Amino acid sequence: MIAWRLSDFGKIEKTDNREALEGIDSVKVRITRALITEDDIAIACGEDKTIKRPIILGRMAVGQVSELGQDSGFLEKGTRVFLSPVKQCGKCYHCTNDNPEDCYDFRIAGKNVNGFLKDFAVLNTSDVYSLPASVKDEDAIYIEYIALALSVIDKLKVEKGQHVAVMGANVFGSILSQLLIYYQAVPILLDEDESKLRLAKKSGIYYTVNANAKAEKEVCTLTGGRMASKVVFVTRSGLNSELAYKLAAPSSTVAYAGFTYPNLKTPVNVAMSKQLSTVCVTNGYGNYLTAINLLANKAIDLSNYALPITKMDNIISNVEEMSNAFKKKESFSNLYINMLG
Repeated sequence: MIAWRLSDFGKIEKTDNREALEGIDSVKVRITRALITEDDIAIACGEDKTIKRPIILGRMAVGQVSELGQDSGFLEKGTRVFLSPVKQCGKCYHCTNDNPEDCYDFRIAGKNVNGFLKDFAVLNTSDVYSLPASVKDEDAIYIEYIALALSVIDKLKVEKGQHVAVMGANVFGSILSQLLIYYQAVPILLDEDESKLRLAKKSGIYYTVNANAKAEKEVCTLTGGRMASKVVFVTRSGLNSELAYKLAAPSSTVAYAGFTYPNLKTPVNVAMSKQLSTVCVTNGYGNYLTAINLLANKAIDLSNYALPITKMDNIISNVEEMSNAFKKKESFSNLYINMLG
């Protein structure tokens, strides 16, 4: 068995990896598809110096059950599954008081525990989710993004008819905006890249605004002068976070959302003058079944974000290429990998 691990910042290597069933509640999964994102590359490039190495990268993956610790009424060999990248620690105050969604120390694949950039993975049966035949692999690979978007909507307590400014038109920003429409809110999606905004429009997001000097005025017009009831700043959007606070209505809430987060500057003076609240959302824990159901019911259109599939043999060269682009602050696409060859 094999895996691709970060041996040191900037250095990816192919290595042997042995994983066996750990008990009757464990399941062994043959990973079939993996997604490498900008968040994974940020970790590989050493943006967060607290990451312990070596570590196997990869937060997002789908696969097929190959072994079970015991017979299950929900899983069997060959079942296609999504692998949860987030697991509660089970030891902190919240975990021991039946509030695992507020865990102090989540175990996160590819960040503080080994990820899924490998051919086999062993997990607890509670950490794999069977996928309906109607949910394609190329869509299932985005389930963690969908779950994160659901966490944002839950934490912001978004209500029907509210204007929500979403800063960042990457695939996560598009998914979040589509879900806001599904839940009858009114998203206003902002970005400096017009090509991303055009793609979002093709996905059904009708209010898109260029995040330039006129953005505040345009959002003011779209909201009838009230400004946004909620604002979401996508942490890897590359936009100016001060604009998020300018777009927010007085006494509203700004959410920072993303799996990783560069060194962002918060304009506290603007936040205090408008009496704004700030929340942070970093994972989709607890929302995976809902995310799968949304995909099965065609509530999200991911057709415009389909990626070409690449070979497993090219992982090292592809990650190096993505890392070089990241260091130069150039844009690059996620990497969708066929882990079967």
